[in-house]
Amino acid sequence: RATTAITMAALATPVSLPGAFRLSKLGAPRGGVKRAAVRARLLRVKAAVERAPNVVDPLESVKVGAAKLAIALLPGERGLKAIAGVLPSKYKTTLIGLIDSYKLQMLKALGGDEERASKALTSIFKDMMTAYAGQIVGTPYEFPSHHLCIRTPFDYYQMANAYIGSLVQFERSILGNPTRWTAIQAALDAGENVVLMGNHQSEGDAAFIPLLTEVTHPGLGESITYVAGDKVVTDLLCKPFSMGKNLLCVHSKKHMNDDPDTTAGKQKQNMNTVRAMTRLLKAGGICIWIAPAGGRDRRAADGTLTPDKFDPAAIEMMRKLGTKKGNPKTHYYPLAMATYDIMPPPVAREKSVGESRIVNFTGAGLSLGAELDVDVATASWARGLGEDADLPAVFAEHVWRAVHEEYKLIEHCNVPGGGDAPLPLNAIRPARPPSVPTF
Repeated sequence: RATTAITMAALATPVSLPGAFRLSKLGAPRGGVKRAAVRARLLRVKAAVERAPNVVDPLESVKVGAAKLAIALLPGERGLKAIAGVLPSKYKTTLIGLIDSYKLQMLKALGGDEERASKALTSIFKDMMTAYAGQIVGTPYEFPSHHLCIRTPFDYYQMANAYIGSLVQFERSILGNPTRWTAIQAALDAGENVVLMGNHQSEGDAAFIPLLTEVTHPGLGESITYVAGDKVVTDLLCKPFSMGKNLLCVHSKKHMNDDPDTTAGKQKQNMNTVRAMTRLLKAGGICIWIAPAGGRDRRAADGTLTPDKFDPAAIEMMRKLGTKKGNPKTHYYPLAMATYDIMPPPVAREKSVGESRIVNFTGAGLSLGAELDVDVATASWARGLGEDADLPAVFAEHVWRAVHEEYKLIEHCNVPGGGDAPLPLNAIRPARPPSVPTF
């Protein structure tokens, strides 16, 4: 009890953001992608990473250790809410509401079995709160321009798979055109690059490629590098999930001038990120995911959901970086995601972090379109254009239409409480992967 009281007091105390840890070493890749190729790819990635300064409170390990011990000892759901109740007020209500929402969805996932739902909730959230302890009590992690997935001493990647994967109704999920994932895997093994350009629907989107491809293409999903915006690297409730992914961190145009005092620093980090991306593409064997819309899709006033339009500048930047002279070949694919209702964003677009959160147990869908031709001399989308044509805008519209066509084939699987989700042509039902625990 004394340890618990001390830890709760520590959790309730505001902390400053003086610096950051060094990155932990990337854990060994799992599964069936050729190990030598994966290891070589990861070494190339590691060689390009920027490391943040190491500034640590001498008592930090004691404080964090006490917090983690208290989390481990507190009983069940009551213990989770007790810890949530002493968080800074900005997060307390959000996390307590999330615990209630997650429990309700576990009841749906487990056929109303109260005991199993409570066990699932407690196991998953204790793991998650252990990750939060390091951010609240210890030195909050500051993301460099290029961040590598942290697997040790705490496995942030597996934490995200357990939390998000337990919300996925795999028997209603869809993986479209799996042979294209096979082609991507082969290109990466050959030292070539891949850029995935698609829509973005939930803050958990970086987990869905690993979850839905883990069984058919082991190791591929966890090697992907995601272009990440402001919220997923600054919001306390997002940060531990982001720490389990490879990221290229950028500040979006939407939030660049929120605080004029930080604009120059954000612009500098964006330049560092572009340099890191340039090095990675030159080294080869890298797969980069980017959402050119710059944010998550939102429902229209009539309730319909369509991928947001893409920013031509973002797509043109990726085209230019990937086709630089001397680089390995870069392949470009449109990728549709139907993930919105598993972790739906708030209705209003918020500038501040700490948004309210609810979750749903339902299917998720991914579908890759055909490889894109980015050469204006040969591409069908560039034929017949006048000399004054805005080529980046035309190409962005072409990519968006390709994503939209794939999205229409899979959107029906992501409806909470929906009925059957028929498989489109050339699609499969992804199996529940080993990284998602059973209860």
